Amino acid sequence: MSILTRLDIPGTTYAWTSLAFGVEDGSFLVGTVMCAIGSEPGWAFDELRGDAAPLGIPTDVAPPNAPGASHRNGIDRIDHVVYTVPSLDDAVDTLTSVLGTPPRRRFHPRGPDGPEMAFFRVGECFIEVVGARGVTAQLSGVAFNSPDLDATVKAVREAGGPIGDPKTAVQGGRIASVWREHVGYPIAVMEPKPR
Repeated sequence: MSILTRLDIPGTTYAWTSLAFGVEDGSFLVGTVMCAIGSEPGWAFDELRGDAAPLGIPTDVAPPNAPGASHRNGIDRIDHVVYTVPSLDDAVDTLTSVLGTPPRRRFHPRGPDGPEMAFFRVGECFIEVVGARGVTAQLSGVAFNSPDLDATVKAVREAGGPIGDPKTAVQGGRIASVWREHVGYPIAVMEPKPR
């Protein structure tokens, strides 16, 4: 199984520091994933086991990272990266080849009228693959994990970042969203449901 080691994301140092992340030299480490800011969305894995060109997004190889220091916002890892594709079947076949493992799950999490999704484990986080006709393949969002969402929202607001109030998440637990225009990319923070 390949491990996600880097996520390339848009935004400025100011935008990310106002979300209470500790940015240094244009990047910050969340858990074991290096977030490189100010670029087109892309990703890197510790290894690629197949041809990544059909994924349709910048894909690279980068070595694994040791877990990073904590951030003022309390976010401890990336929960999932959203990868939107025109054909779920084709994307699942390509990712299975590239990552060396099939999806953990494939289903309609929002019910039979919602989109079908596939979920790949890539280290400490997931890739959430969403089929949507008429789109080009793209990384279309990131959800971070916080063990204490109320404390995270407070820290982000104190740092000057625009984040909404926590609400119940579709998948259980709670979620708070960052104003999309803040970094030009959808960002959410999730608190898992109690076990």
